[in-house]
Amino acid sequence: MLDTHAHIAPDVTPAQVRALGNAHVFAVTRSIAEARLVARRKDTNLTWGLGVHPGKPDALAAYNDNTFRRALDYFSLVGEVGMDRRGDRTRQREVFDRILTACTNRPVLISIHSTGRINDVLEALTEQPHPGAILHWFNGTPDQIDKAATLGCYFSVNAAMAPEIIAHMPVERLLTETDFPSSRRKTQASKPGDVQAIERLIADIHEADARRLARTNLEALRHAARL
Repeated sequence: MLDTHAHIAPDVTPAQVRALGNAHVFAVTRSIAEARLVARRKDTNLTWGLGVHPGKPDALAAYNDNTFRRALDYFSLVGEVGMDRRGDRTRQREVFDRILTACTNRPVLISIHSTGRINDVLEALTEQPHPGAILHWFNGTPDQIDKAATLGCYFSVNAAMAPEIIAHMPVERLLTETDFPSSRRKTQASKPGDVQAIERLIADIHEADARRLARTNLEALRHAARL
């Protein structure tokens, strides 16, 4: 199983990681300070991310270009980053732009938050496109989905999302996620990596083997991002 967006505590034990079972999880972080705690971990079924969550004022205030760029050497995943309806729009856009600049020509995937500020995120990606962009829990309109697809973005989706939104996304750009522990009742995820509910939804919508589809799409994305 593939979970391309979940939150896991940086002090998670090896036994707890093993309990995730047959799953590979992209474990995003909320701040550079949190990411630095996991930078040297060697968890075989976790890919840790370097994040600056846009809904966390302290993470935005602490952002520093030099610190981020130094930390980036230890990560193949950047996330969670982006923009959010909560907080200072100007500061969020400044930090997101600087993160995209730091990721230019770097072989990384970027898990992007866009709640309430989709147009701002798409504008930033239009100005600084990146081949590893993944729009996490993207609740855009059909026009916004089409624009994101034109920019080369992939979409990590979960079972809390409306089926009609997922149906409009290009099937070759879909990835599975839980965003654990958020909205556990709606995503139906019991733990990070538990993507069975979204796999069933994708299978119903697209009549496809969702697990194989997600793996195939991830390989295409890795190739595009030069990972």
